[in-house]
Amino acid sequence: MFLKADGTEVWLRSSTRLPYLSLVGAIETLEDYDVIRSRLSRAYEMFPGMASDDAFLVLEAEGSKLVFCARPDKVCALLFLGKFTLTGDKQRIHSLESLVELVANSVNEISLRVGATIRFEVVQPELASQT
Repeated sequence: MFLKADGTEVWLRSSTRLPYLSLVGAIETLEDYDVIRSRLSRAYEMFPGMASDDAFLVLEAEGSKLVFCARPDKVCALLFLGKFTLTGDKQRIHSLESLVELVANSVNEISLRVGATIRFEVVQPELASQT
């Protein structure tokens, strides 16, 4: 995370102003973060410098990205960057129901690959800019 001008913390680092949606929560496990990070690194492509801590590409479609970020204290976030389409048929997410389905499927997949429960508690729009 990094600080915005108003003192609040955000996940994404960007050289330009970039609006995004974040779901923030925690990875619930007794295992060390290094073990979790290793599993994430094997399952997903890393995005060095994209976020203030570790960032992993979960989904990419036509310029939009779904990125999972995690910190050593096991706080995590799922970031929606760009305009989202459903994978495969390239159909735009057209309802809240399809967005919730995308989030649920992504969280389930990440949880399985990490071997831990992931719970999100906060949904908020953010604006990233260079600090």
